[in-house]
Amino acid sequence: MIPDLSISSVITTSVCPVRFFLSQNSRNSESPRYTVAKQISYHLGKESDTEEIWDEISLIQKDNNPGLREFFDECIRICHTNTGWRRYSDSDVNVHSSKYHIHGIVDKLFDDEPFFSITRASQAPLSGIYSSDRLRIAAYSVCLEEMLTAEIEGGCIEYIPSGMIRFCRVEPIDKRRFLRALHETRRIKNGQLPRRPMRPPCEKCPEQWRCGPDEGIRLSDLL
Repeated sequence: MIPDLSISSVITTSVCPVRFFLSQNSRNSESPRYTVAKQISYHLGKESDTEEIWDEISLIQKDNNPGLREFFDECIRICHTNTGWRRYSDSDVNVHSSKYHIHGIVDKLFDDEPFFSITRASQAPLSGIYSSDRLRIAAYSVCLEEMLTAEIEGGCIEYIPSGMIRFCRVEPIDKRRFLRALHETRRIKNGQLPRRPMRPPCEKCPEQWRCGPDEGIRLSDLL
């Protein structure tokens, strides 16, 4: 039986297979900034009290750093300048593909097209959509098409710090990149060594201390 893979693991592999390999046994917790983005997103498109949203964030994230409130206030301010937020029908929806053996959680579902959106805690790029977000949309579209037996052209990305929504139409190249990352993730899970990308994004990688750009994977990480 083929084990399921999380969509987040496939996305990590698409960024850097070595990073996924090294982080397999790490415990990943939700970042405070992502909590802020998620809770703000839930309240967009309806009347809401700012302090009520902040209380929700404080309940979820016990270790609030001093700059988190500033980030929250700025996100609230800029999101309120956009009146295009839609009311969602469901949130944090578990999705799954039996065909590709992947699963994940979609942030929001809607009753009309585009049928889903994901929430990001990063600024929107100057134009277009980040490649990793395109891959997320492609993977969720695969799951929803199978679950809903309907064609899903794409989904939306809510870049909360920018107060911006961008639609991502899934293109053939997105599907090819998804399949390539999926096959590489499964290859690594089956015990094979990861392939180092040509230009690994080492600067912001949390596993950088275990994997220098020149040294490769350390023997101790394989034992």
